[in-house]
Amino acid sequence: MDLESAGLVLNLYSLFIALLLLLFQESDRKSKSNVAFLKLIGILSLLVGMSAIGDIGAIIENGLVLRKISSFFVFAFDPLGFLFSLAYIDCYTIGIEKKKRDSFLIPLYVYSAGNLVAVMLSEILKLNLFYYYIGSEYYRGPLYMLRGLFHVILCILVMVYVFVFRKHISKHYRLPITLFPIIVAFGGFLQVAVIPISMEYAATVAACLILLIYVQRRDINTDYLTGVVNRRGIDMALKKAISESKGNDFAAVMIDVDYFKSINDKFGHKVGDEVLESIAYVLRSTFGGKDTVGRFGGDEFCIITSTCDENELSKKLSSVKDTVSHLAWAGKGEMDLSISTGALVYDKEKNLNSKEFMEAIDKMMYEEKLSHHLKDRRKSI
Repeated sequence: MDLESAGLVLNLYSLFIALLLLLFQESDRKSKSNVAFLKLIGILSLLVGMSAIGDIGAIIENGLVLRKISSFFVFAFDPLGFLFSLAYIDCYTIGIEKKKRDSFLIPLYVYSAGNLVAVMLSEILKLNLFYYYIGSEYYRGPLYMLRGLFHVILCILVMVYVFVFRKHISKHYRLPITLFPIIVAFGGFLQVAVIPISMEYAATVAACLILLIYVQRRDINTDYLTGVVNRRGIDMALKKAISESKGNDFAAVMIDVDYFKSINDKFGHKVGDEVLESIAYVLRSTFGGKDTVGRFGGDEFCIITSTCDENELSKKLSSVKDTVSHLAWAGKGEMDLSISTGALVYDKEKNLNSKEFMEAIDKMMYEEKLSHHLKDRRKSI
């Protein structure tokens, strides 16, 4: 089998897998990560499909038009693969300042737009900067290697992003997300150094399959804004903890952000989101191991923890309150940030179900919240 035929088989197989990923992805879920994954698989499917069209054009007679269409599309749009990859990974990094995020994302946006304009101008003005055909023969243009160097830099950029911010990625997703750019880079290396067919696209499809299995399928229980589990994930963790409570003691904590509506009204929902992300990061940093940190809804968080010693649990919550009160956020200095908490160790003898247990903790939390409001009222008098 010659290289053109081998490339076509690999591209068709990769396209088939990519289309299956699109088919089995839950497109009805509108979470940030789900939309980013669909964009990534979508552009990947188009790139693999156009690459396959080029392979078909190289095999059949009079296939030059197909090869030219394929070359233009791939050269014009393949940087979007790096951009959408980083945008997807960014969905799972929590607590990173916008400036730090932008220092990685903006260069990708700029390069993707600049590359598209350069390829279009080269084609329209017949400059032959990146590639050209003489008869049916394909040749590399004078900027081909420079563009290739930029692609290597982009790949390194994505890998550096994952390495630098790895501690901001949820431990449940850290390994598959860390492996993602490594697998893509390995495919690119094979394509350049070993066999000159679309190994990079095939490797990217394989990496996306890993993401679907180990990240996207699990993402159904994840709150897309904060990265902690959502209400469904909390309910599942609590029911499991109660069912196993005979051999494993546990406690649960409810947390509510004081005056959160005022924060949204005064500073806007963007600042409100920043507050929720920051608090989620504090909770994840304080409670670890087998503990489950989740967003119960709105401005409420819940923790299912193996910390059952009341003194130790109280120390952890005091640490959380102190850290939250000193968080650097957009409204700092104009409104003190504080939280109300309720915590309870599960009593096996009472045999409460999940709803009764949560209602008891919820009552404790709102008693503390009421005391905070009364204290603030006295201060203002």
